[in-house]
Amino acid sequence: MRAHVVGSGMAGLAAAAYLVGEGGVLPANVSIYDAAAELGGAMAFAGSATDGYILPTGRVFEAQYRCAFDLFSRVPAIHDPSVSVRDDILAFNDRFGIIDRMRLLDRDLKVRDSPHFGLSLRDRLDLLKLAVTPESLLDAKQIEAFFTSAFFETDFWLLWVTLMNSLPQHSTIEMRRFMHRFLHVLPNLSNMTSILRSRYNQRDAIILPIASWLKQQGVMFHPATRVLDVGFVPARDRITANEIKVIASGQTQVIEVSPEDIVLVTNGSQVDGLTIGSMTSPPPPPPGTETCPLWRRLALGRVAFGTPDTFFGPAHIADTAWVTFTVTEAQPIFTNLMSALTGSEPGRAGLVTLTGSNWLLTLAIFHKPEFLDQPDDAWVWWGYGLYPARAGNFVSKPMQECSGAEILGEVLHHLKFEREADDILKHSTCIPCLLPYAGSIWLPRSRTSRPQVVPQGSINFGFIGQFAELPLEAAFTMEYAVRTAWHAVATLRPQSRKPPPVYQGSHDAAALRDALAMLA
Repeated sequence: MRAHVVGSGMAGLAAAAYLVGEGGVLPANVSIYDAAAELGGAMAFAGSATDGYILPTGRVFEAQYRCAFDLFSRVPAIHDPSVSVRDDILAFNDRFGIIDRMRLLDRDLKVRDSPHFGLSLRDRLDLLKLAVTPESLLDAKQIEAFFTSAFFETDFWLLWVTLMNSLPQHSTIEMRRFMHRFLHVLPNLSNMTSILRSRYNQRDAIILPIASWLKQQGVMFHPATRVLDVGFVPARDRITANEIKVIASGQTQVIEVSPEDIVLVTNGSQVDGLTIGSMTSPPPPPPGTETCPLWRRLALGRVAFGTPDTFFGPAHIADTAWVTFTVTEAQPIFTNLMSALTGSEPGRAGLVTLTGSNWLLTLAIFHKPEFLDQPDDAWVWWGYGLYPARAGNFVSKPMQECSGAEILGEVLHHLKFEREADDILKHSTCIPCLLPYAGSIWLPRSRTSRPQVVPQGSINFGFIGQFAELPLEAAFTMEYAVRTAWHAVATLRPQSRKPPPVYQGSHDAAALRDALAMLA
């Protein structure tokens, strides 16, 4: 038998790992296809210390990522093959774990730290109400319909939105799942001590080791190969893939698929339509090309394959776009100023959100090195804005229309680093990225908007990644990507080991106690 995996992000790599390790597929019979020339999916990056690094996005993770850590425990770390990726992450966090002392800063650079995270009794009751409302009653409902307007001014909401990235107009289904899934994290929202980091950026520390490990076993990678379509045997109650159409180097090829084979498709990406700016130019507007074309083609006439229009399309961009930016310093002027401000060594301060920013700017200073090829004379930090369509406080135009220099200038004014601004700008390269669909996973949806990982009646076909549906688990995480892959393999290859249950903080006595103490 053979296996065909579409997408080389976390879900695709995990699928290959579990097909080989649990599904009994020979490594040489597993093929991974990706339209991009570089693997990594949403965790890919570009650039250099000379031209400026470009890190479009990242993923939060923590100790209850049961599937992800199972996978990481099998893979040798990239810098030391004698330890696993899992053990390296844990050891790194023992030494460089986050202790955030200045998570929220107001306009005067004072720390916001209200009792109960600023939640009123009404706010706390509304949170409990959402937590106990069955998901079946939340189809298409928005978060803002569940809370008063005052809730969205609280410390809790600012901490939540800048870590989890939901907005008031987003899905209550997703927020409810996140609350149950990350209940154990809620009491530590302001210091982020429950959040784990990798030694390097997630592509270097996680994606590359897994890909290298798979290649050594014989798994076949096909970069710059776009999957155009998947064909199916005509049948009313069975879903059996029988061919895959791909294009590479301008040549179209049809690959035959037997019923004993497996086809797993990553059907959507939050970096679809990504554009990149420069120090002097803003990111261009998103291209007019069709988003997630493969998913759209597969879903045409197939209700069980979900509704991509729920998540992708120009009409959604106002509710889903982010701007992120990566700053590379030739001299650590900004890094040193932030270390002095936060009282933390670089990499340990966690996130710093500037609550007076119209863009709701959030910054992170990286531990050095953040990149495998990062030289000693380069320092890197990162930031993002969740309201890129708003005009800045100091730059009178939307963030998405700003160059890297303008975004960096806005940050420096908020932090009152005007005296050092010229030197910082002189020795920094700030590269902005527009991600038009970064927040798409949060859009209001019904329970059928995303296809099941293995649709009912499927013999050899499944979906993996953030836009495949798994009960209880929270999307927009590495755990979700790995779990969808493992679940797909375990379903299509029943002899496989099954994934562990999804962690639910509401079933964890200690997490429940601590969360209730926070709300009491």
